[in-house]
Amino acid sequence: MGEACTLSIPPTRLYVGHYEEYDPPRNFGWAPAPTAGIYVIPPERMDVDLEDAGYMLYLGGADPIHVEPAKD
Repeated sequence: MGEACTLSIPPTRLYVGHYEEYDPPRNFGWAPAPTAGIYVIPPERMDVDLEDAGYMLYLGGADPIHVEPAKD
């Protein structure tokens, strides 16, 4: 118990639905509170109602995240 654990997720192509900044950080009841969020949608879900198709990635917490534009 108390040991570090690394979880890797392979690169994934997503469409950005919208971006939000939180000033002050958003209080969701966990720490650290996120300072921003990106709503992302998987390409295979683009034909579904966009409000139900994707999910929010919260940024500014302890979890690292790397985002870059896809090259076609």
